[in-house]
Amino acid sequence: MTRAAPIPEDRPLTEQETTLIRWLLQHGTAAAAEFLPQLTDARVTSRCYCGCASVDFAVKGIVPPPSDGISILADFQYRNGDGHLCGVFVFERAGLLAGLEVWSVDGLSTPSTLPAIERLQPIGVEPL
Repeated sequence: MTRAAPIPEDRPLTEQETTLIRWLLQHGTAAAAEFLPQLTDARVTSRCYCGCASVDFAVKGIVPPPSDGISILADFQYRNGDGHLCGVFVFERAGLLAGLEVWSVDGLSTPSTLPAIERLQPIGVEPL
């Protein structure tokens, strides 16, 4: 069985990605704001194979090693346009901003677009 792999890309973050990640870092864990300076040097290196809006980063050309595990810097939930419960989190690996993950909490949809900041709610709060 072949394991699905991320789709390689090499591009700057979009304005929407940058805005969302900045907001997440400003509203995340106590350590999250420390990663804000890395945002200006981050580039997308790959995207998820499933069609969701998840992306991985390199900072100043350095891709964090996958063997180091991740630490979640901010984790929020929202309802997408179809009313399905989804989540979004930004994470670091080896001290580098490493990616943005968008996922289906209820397993009923693939979040192929990024959420509007206004729709985000902390995990555990009833989403709008």
